[in-house]
Amino acid sequence: MARADPTVLIAGHVTHDLYGHVVAAGGGAFYGARTYLGLGARVRLATAVGEDFGADAALAGLDVMAARAGRTTVFTNTYLPGGGGFRRAQRVGAVAPPVVPERLPAELRETALLHLAPVLSEIDLARWLGSVRARIVGIGVQGWVRRAGEDGIIRPLPWDAESLSGVDVACVGEDDLVGQDDLLDRLVATVPIVAFTHGDRGSEIIQRGRTTRLAAYPTCEVDPTGAGDTFAAGFLLGLTRGLDPIDSARLGAAAASIVVEARGGDALDRISEAPARALELSRIDHSAE
Repeated sequence: MARADPTVLIAGHVTHDLYGHVVAAGGGAFYGARTYLGLGARVRLATAVGEDFGADAALAGLDVMAARAGRTTVFTNTYLPGGGGFRRAQRVGAVAPPVVPERLPAELRETALLHLAPVLSEIDLARWLGSVRARIVGIGVQGWVRRAGEDGIIRPLPWDAESLSGVDVACVGEDDLVGQDDLLDRLVATVPIVAFTHGDRGSEIIQRGRTTRLAAYPTCEVDPTGAGDTFAAGFLLGLTRGLDPIDSARLGAAAASIVVEARGGDALDRISEAPARALELSRIDHSAE
């Protein structure tokens, strides 16, 4: 029987994402937390933002533990046509302090699901794994494999994780593997379940060397920002509720299909529609067999 209403702890920067003169909340932890909330989980968000943070309204309904100091991490995203879809070019205007587990109250250091979702290495993987007990530990690889140069341009950062022992699920996208040599092979060799996402071309779920390819939910994409983060949250929540990895991936794909239908996080209020779309995806996958 699937488990309902698990407690989720997600950690990472909530950012300022710039759309012209509009400032919106962003970051993997933001998109993930809002996805968990919309799907009925009890979610706690551990983050670090600057004293200039101005997107509190986007966090309404979330249990937020935020350290406020310095400046909020700022991203400017530009999407250019390429490769049959969109290619993202990012610039960083500021970086907030690290998100550290030592700030968590003792009663919050045990949870059903721990989701580590850094944007720019603000999460120390070993420290978090050693500080929080969780039934399932999932990571979004993106924030450990890139850095911001002095010019603010995002570039690959080779990542040699000292130990992935204790990580149950890793979510990684095609862009995350640029400049990373054999990172995917290392993830597959060490982490029991790896979700390898390909945008609107679907995903691959790799379990102990066995790969299952799944379709994306067909939709009209407006802005791909947050798609991978939303997929990861839906996928991890499905696993935590007791769904098998394939049905969990369908839930993740359904959630991602919703967030891309509007700019930034504007469609997150509709995440509750994801289970119905996941059921449609199941029918699509079975009809293709």
